[in-house]
Amino acid sequence: MGFSTRAALRLIFSKKKKTFINFLSYISIIALSIGTASMIIILSVYNGLENTLKSVYQDFDPEIKIEKVDSKYFENKYSNIIKGIENVKEVSAIIENKVVVQNEKKEVVTYLKGVDDNFKRLNKVSDKLTEGEFVFKMDNIDYCVIGRGIKYSLGIRTNSNFQSIKVFSLNEGKKLSPSLMQQNIYNQDFLKTSGVFAIESGFDNNYIFTSLDFAQNLFNKKELISSYEIIVKNKENINVTKNEIKKTIGPEFVVLTDIEQRAGLYKILQTEKLVVYFVFLIVLFLSAINIFFLLIMMGVEKRKDISVMFSFGAKRHQVRNIFINQGLIIGFTSVIIGFFLGVCLTLLQQKFGLIQIQMTSSILTAYPVSLMLEDLLIVASMVMFVSLIASFFPGIILTTRNNFNNIKNAFV
Repeated sequence: MGFSTRAALRLIFSKKKKTFINFLSYISIIALSIGTASMIIILSVYNGLENTLKSVYQDFDPEIKIEKVDSKYFENKYSNIIKGIENVKEVSAIIENKVVVQNEKKEVVTYLKGVDDNFKRLNKVSDKLTEGEFVFKMDNIDYCVIGRGIKYSLGIRTNSNFQSIKVFSLNEGKKLSPSLMQQNIYNQDFLKTSGVFAIESGFDNNYIFTSLDFAQNLFNKKELISSYEIIVKNKENINVTKNEIKKTIGPEFVVLTDIEQRAGLYKILQTEKLVVYFVFLIVLFLSAINIFFLLIMMGVEKRKDISVMFSFGAKRHQVRNIFINQGLIIGFTSVIIGFFLGVCLTLLQQKFGLIQIQMTSSILTAYPVSLMLEDLLIVASMVMFVSLIASFFPGIILTTRNNFNNIKNAFV
């Protein structure tokens, strides 16, 4: 340990003589420690909510989705070609469009998603059933699986053998003309409910699943689909697989990974995290003002001690490093204490769920938290950087040539 570091430690943690300056040093450490702990907790809650949100979308979105660039529907003739790509595990043909669903006098607008037999192996919706089973055809009767929100909106009883819902789809083949007023512009059919799923209100209120054949007939799109949904064997190579699919089926299709399907959402999440870091940096700089004036006051109070150092041959850069090291020691001590508090509280929340979410409609009972090593390193770096900046300028100011000579000669 060098001379400057030992001197800095004695000035901060001196046991022989406690002064107001020492008290301010402790206040600076406490303030930075609380700020560091708070930042760790906030980021862990943010990470927990982000991971929960991602897991919710992963339960619904495919790992890769293929759509036509210039049209909504296309021929279902690429399944075997895509399935032949090395990392592709399953391919499901999908047709999806808006419909009006009616039960007695109640109506809702929702999306009807027709899926083929591979869908159950590809998607996790079948694992999120709260009632019934994931079945679309029994005894030549068409069935559907509906979201819990739609069930409540329509007052559907899934255990009823007689209750059916009526599904209306806009007939896109009709051309706009005066005679259209006398024509039926909707296609309609009936479905029974085989099951109810619950993932998240955005999906529960807006989706109904049924067989691909039923949806194609309702939409008048026989042999046509709106997308392919794909699950891969190894998700680490998902971008390589995406590029192989694009080369195989051509540029007239757009191929999206699960992240790209929700690109706007993930961009918002990243932006919010940057804002959190920026706000924390501002708070740190405000705390650093305390360190700045603390070191200036300490330099004035310790003039006699510094002159004694000069009399023993201390150099100007060594005295400057004393003040810089003081700031770094305050920052490092704050990081250690802040990490201990922040990590302990986060782990307690993770294990015991101390802070509950007081919402009956929430899918979680307690606020989710998740510690990330990257966040801890960034927080530590920010605290140490601000501490260095806050101590660097007092060190320079207090050891300018004029001030240096005044202190050196003060007790000669």
